[in-house]
Parts: sequence; structure tokens; C-alpha cells
Amino acid sequence: MYTNFIYFIVVLLIFSTQQPSPTPRLSLYLTLLATLTLLSLFALINRQVFRRLAARMSAVSAGPHLAVLYHRTVSRQSFLAFLFFCLDIYLLDIKYYLTSVALIRGSFTLQGLAALALFLLHVTIVWFYSYQCHCRFSTSTCSPSAVVAANLKFNLAIILPWLLISGSFDLLQLLPVGSLHDQLNTPLGQLLFFALLLVIFMFFAPPLVVRMWGCRPLASGVSRSLIEKFCQDEKFQVREIVLWPGPGADFITAGVMGLHRHCRYLLVTEGLLNVLDDDELRAVLAHELGHVKEKHLFFYLIFLLGYLVLAFPLSTLSFLLVLASDLPLALLRRSDSEFLTLISMLSTVPLLLLLLFYFRFLFGFFIRNFERQADLYVFTVMGRGYPLISALEKVAFHSGNVRDVPSWHHFSIKQRVDFLAAAARNPWLLKQHRLKLRRALAGYVVGLIAVGALGYLFHSGAVGKNLNEQLNFKMLTSLVQLEPKNPLLLSSLGTLYYTRNQPQEAVRHLERALELDPDNPEILNNLAWVLATSKERSFFQPERALSLAVKAAAGSQESHILDTLAEAYHVNGQARKALATAEEALAAVTGDRSYYLEQVEKFRAELQERESS
Repeated sequence: MYTNFIYFIVVLLIFSTQQPSPTPRLSLYLTLLATLTLLSLFALINRQVFRRLAARMSAVSAGPHLAVLYHRTVSRQSFLAFLFFCLDIYLLDIKYYLTSVALIRGSFTLQGLAALALFLLHVTIVWFYSYQCHCRFSTSTCSPSAVVAANLKFNLAIILPWLLISGSFDLLQLLPVGSLHDQLNTPLGQLLFFALLLVIFMFFAPPLVVRMWGCRPLASGVSRSLIEKFCQDEKFQVREIVLWPGPGADFITAGVMGLHRHCRYLLVTEGLLNVLDDDELRAVLAHELGHVKEKHLFFYLIFLLGYLVLAFPLSTLSFLLVLASDLPLALLRRSDSEFLTLISMLSTVPLLLLLLFYFRFLFGFFIRNFERQADLYVFTVMGRGYPLISALEKVAFHSGNVRDVPSWHHFSIKQRVDFLAAAARNPWLLKQHRLKLRRALAGYVVGLIAVGALGYLFHSGAVGKNLNEQLNFKMLTSLVQLEPKNPLLLSSLGTLYYTRNQPQEAVRHLERALELDPDNPEILNNLAWVLATSKERSFFQPERALSLAVKAAAGSQESHILDTLAEAYHVNGQARKALATAEEALAAVTGDRSYYLEQVEKFRAELQERESS
């Protein structure tokens, strides 16, 4: 579950950061053909790999190494599925054709669903061909299609939080509230919005997840009576005790889901109820109670929010760092499609490294130790650890001798059993482990606050703004050297020179751009703004600025061009025309209106002053 969770995040990250080429490498027909060819190749590879694995497993005696061998192979093939997905995205430009559909282009949710569907298609192939090997060491009696369906239902529940959050964001974008859109499109606004929805989901989504998994209330009987009595005795409040369906009798586990007692479910599998005696079942329930009493589910929410806090500022920083290197400049002579693909890949690397480190190592450390803390809670409830040791040994045996199977998110069953035995001999280990976790959590919270604050200051403060300006200047200067007769590049560089308080260079580049494209409204507008607002007398030319601004406005009625015309009227002493034009600019704006409102107020005050004098 946890490994697939990381894969899904990576898939969404790669798809969202990939920049489609202006022109795709292949036509739509050839892209579809190439996609099917790669998918067929992936299927053939998996068929061969698992055939060889099945033959190898048949040739040796049963043992725990068979389960280890199987899980390692499935993990390796799942990673290969991810690599094939990357080929589809970066090599075949699938996103170009997906975003050419207006409905998909305007919805982050639909784009993400398309990416997840493509990845799940590859993973489904792994599940299908691995079925026969799984049967070699398990007691599964389901068909391959039933196993695939069960895996899909299980993994779709992992996607559900993202689906609801992303879908809500898309719906809010459709509301006709401009100020709300402005707030949502800022990094802080998006962070707060996603955090709020994530909190809401974590509290109220468990009923949806249990329904998706096909869970049903545990029928009345000995097992339910035992579980209900345990919950009553330990004040373990749950909304319902449900039977968690699985692909076979080897699906032996339990779980607890939901932060609030009114939305909390206790999940048990039929396999678990069949193999454990009463004391062992109580020990497993004590483990699940430990997760609730120690607030582990709340900390999982904190860790998810923590990743959002770190990822938002890093997303901009990673892109700026890539641009700061000389590599993008070396790629500029390549085709547009290669340049955009390589830039998007390079800027995604820091985010991928953060994601892998954060979830695989940092979150992995905490989740392993949370499981150990939940194991130790059996001493609080039952006063002894043997029932849980016995339960874990049975689970390991009936699941295919997986006692020594390693995992980044769980200690192996052997390690868990050994620690429980050590804690039974030395009760001080219980306090020591709790102290270790408290210190680690305190360090995590302090580090998260510090890194998040620094990241936000960089993202929104003067340092980030200056770096962004420096990198834009570097890129534009290099682009102009490569294309000295490109009027749009010359105009952009000239405008940037003006913001750097270099009016001479600004006017020189803008005049050159105007010579190359004398009717371009943007170039006319940019030069008019420089001549109308320059603080140096030699470059302050209000009459020419007005002439250029009038010509620009004749070619385009966009708000920023009308604003320049209003400013030109203002510096030429035509206060009434300045106010009227500023009001037109305000009416035309679709984004943040604050600047345009200030301009209207400025020109209105000037007009009133003139009329009263």
C-alpha cells in the first residue's frame, strides 16, 4: 500500500511538471501505435520474467525464501512499469494529445486520472502475470482476474484523497469569483486549500473507503462478540467492525481507519479470524488500539501536510536552480520539443529526490517505529507480549513464510518478535522507545517549521524575486545572442533592463524591436511605458509615449495596454481621458484588480484636484 502510494505521487508529479512540446515528435496515429507497442513489450517482458520465476520456484523446496523472491520480483517489475510510464510521457508526448482536448486541458483532475490510468494499466500487467507465482507459496484460490480486480479496488482507495481534493479545486475554479481564483492560484492559497481538504478527507472519508473495498459488517457470532467486548472493556470506540475482503485465505491482517470515533472503522479479515485463537486476536486488537491511543493516525495527517509545506516552495526553487545552470543554455540550440522535455525532466529531479527521501526514509522511519509502538501497547492492555508474538508467527507462516521479508515501512516479523521478547525481559524498553519517538517527532516539527518558513520566505520574499529576475535576465540575454533579430525577445529584454534601472539599454533594445516589428502592440506598449514613466529626463518623452500608446491600444484592448495609455494621458496632462481609459482597463482585467483600482483612484483624485483649482 505505502509503496504504491509513493508511486502514485511520483506519477502525478511527473505528469503535472512535464511541459508538452509545441509540436509533437509523432503524429497521433504513430503515438497510439508506439504506445501499444511499448505496452505489448512490457507484457512480454513480464510474461517471460514470471515464467522463469515459476520454474525456479518449482525446482526448489518450499520455504520463506520463495516469498522473498516473489516480492522482490514484483517490486522490480513495478519499478519497470514506472520506467515504461516515463517513456510514454517524455518520449511519446502523450500529454500533448491529452491536453489538446479542451475538457482535459482545463481540468487538473482529468489530466491526473489519465496519468494514473496509464500507470495502473502497466501495474495491472504485473499483477496478472505474477498470479501463478503467488500461488506457489500462498493459499489463494481466486482467479487472476479476481486478484487484479481486488488489487485495483484496494489501490483506487489510495487515489481517492487526491481525487476529491483535486476535483474540489477544479470545481472552485469554475465559480465566477475572481478574487477567490486569485487567492487559489497563489502558492500559499493552494497550500492552505489542499491542507484544508486533506484534513476534511482524513476525518470523513473512511466510510467511502470501506465501501470501495467491499467491506461489510462482521456477522454476529463468537468473533464479533469477543471484539465488541474488547472494545467495550478498553473504551475503544468505533463506528463499525467490518470484514475486510481479500483475494484469498492468506490475506491475514487487521487495521483501523478514521481519526474520529464516529468515522472510525475496525477492519479484520476472515483469514485472521480463522488462524488466531482468542488471546492472539485480543493481542492484535491491542495493537490496533495502540495506533489510536498513541495518535498515529493524526501524525500520518501531519506528515502528509508536511510534504505539502516542503514541496510548494521547492517546486519553484528547483526550476530556478535548473535555469541557473549553464545546461539549459547549451540546449537552446536544440529543437523546442527537446528543450522543453529536458527542462521539465531536470526541474522535476529535485522534487522526486525530496519525495523519495521524505516518504521512503523520513516517513518510513516514523511508520516503522509507530508499528513497534503499537506492538508494545499489548503490554499495556494484556500485561504480556507472548499472545502478539504467537499471532505474528502464525500470520508469517500462513502468509507464505514471510517472517524475514524486509520492508521499508514495517520491521520484519522476526524483528518485531525479537523486540517484543526483549521488552518482556526488560520493561524499560517501552519507555525508551516512547522517549525516542517523542524526541524524533519534536525534531521533525521544529525542522518542518524552519524549512517551511525559509522556503516560503525564499518563494515569496525579496531573495526569490531577485533570483528570478537574475535568471530571467540571463536567459533572455543568451536568447537574444542566439536570435538577435527576434523582436519579442528584444522587447522582453528591453523591459527587463528598465526594471533593472538601466533605461538606456531598455530604450535601445525596444527601439530595435520596434524597427523589426513596427505594428506589434506589445512592443509599442512596452516602449510607450518606458518613455512615459522614466525618471531620467533624457528618456522621458511624454508626447511620443502617447503616440505609441494610442497605436498599441488600436491593436489590442488588453488591460495592461489600456493602463499604459491611461498613464500616457496622465503625463500629458489629459486627466479626464486618463481616468476614462483607466476605468476601461479595470473593466477589462480578469485577474488581480488591486493595481488597476489604485490607478483609477489616482487619476480620479488628479481630476478632482484640477477641477477644484
